[in-house]
Amino acid sequence: MSNEVKIGLLAIVTIALSFWGYKFILGKNVLTKSNNYKVLYENVGGLQIGTTVRINGVAVGTVASITLLPDEKEQVLVLLDLQKSIAIPKSTVAAITSVGFMGGQVIVLEYDKPCKGNDCAESGSFIKGETRGLLASMMGVDDLKIYMDILKTGLIEVLDSLDQRLLDPDSNSPLAKSVKDLQGTLANLNTATGRVDDLLRTSSKNINGSLANLNTFTGGLADKQDEIAGIIDNAKTLSQDLADAKLKETMLEAQAAIVELKTAIKTADGALSGVSDVVGKIKNGEGSLGKLLQDEELYNNLNSLSRRADSLITDIQDRPYRYMPLKGRKKVQRYDRLDEKN
Repeated sequence: MSNEVKIGLLAIVTIALSFWGYKFILGKNVLTKSNNYKVLYENVGGLQIGTTVRINGVAVGTVASITLLPDEKEQVLVLLDLQKSIAIPKSTVAAITSVGFMGGQVIVLEYDKPCKGNDCAESGSFIKGETRGLLASMMGVDDLKIYMDILKTGLIEVLDSLDQRLLDPDSNSPLAKSVKDLQGTLANLNTATGRVDDLLRTSSKNINGSLANLNTFTGGLADKQDEIAGIIDNAKTLSQDLADAKLKETMLEAQAAIVELKTAIKTADGALSGVSDVVGKIKNGEGSLGKLLQDEELYNNLNSLSRRADSLITDIQDRPYRYMPLKGRKKVQRYDRLDEKN
């Protein structure tokens, strides 16, 4: 057996063991047969592949796959992989429950009684699914309802006791005193608003006089309307003069910029003339670059060198064994014969 065959067999065995170990870590033994059941959930709440499936606290399988269906409801299809010896009724409920405050989850299979014969669900069929919160998982649905009733009764009693302590006139609790102080503050505020109303009523004549004086002042402004308009016109003329002065200054700066632009254009024209001279010399074959462009023999030599280099690279790619060090002549000839046959 050659070394290549041994390496191939070792690779196959390694891949098979890795696949079996991965499935075994997820809780599935690929060497044993099992039953598969499908469950639809509205929300799986972070359920993961490999999650344990239990019946009465005993692990009987794992979650094999989780798929989000592309339908309008976006339901989640979960595939359960159970032991071959486990039979469950068609009415079984697969409930996703929490096992602790850290977020661990399991799927619990619940049913009234074991099944026999046609009452058992076939492998590959659908069973009903439910998702339960932390309290429902830890206490059970019936116990949670009883607990909420007890909590509701206790809260009602607490609220009744607080209401009695707050509203009872004979109570000496800090809360009752705070309520009494708040009532006194509201009474004082009512009295203060009444006094403000009386003050406004008695001062109405003074307020009317102030309004009359304000009316007289605005009437005087109306009489001086022409003079105010003249002041505004003078301010407008002054602002126009300032704008004209800035425009003249801007024109002078623009003229200076045009002079500098003309100088720059002359300089650029001289530079372009120099470039034209250089291009002419190159076209005439003067200098190294001109000789390179005009000498046809040099071009042919470079083209021939490029073809030879390409042929050498192609030969290296097709027959790399010829250029590997420490290769015997016989091995090279044997590879050449194989290439000729191919």
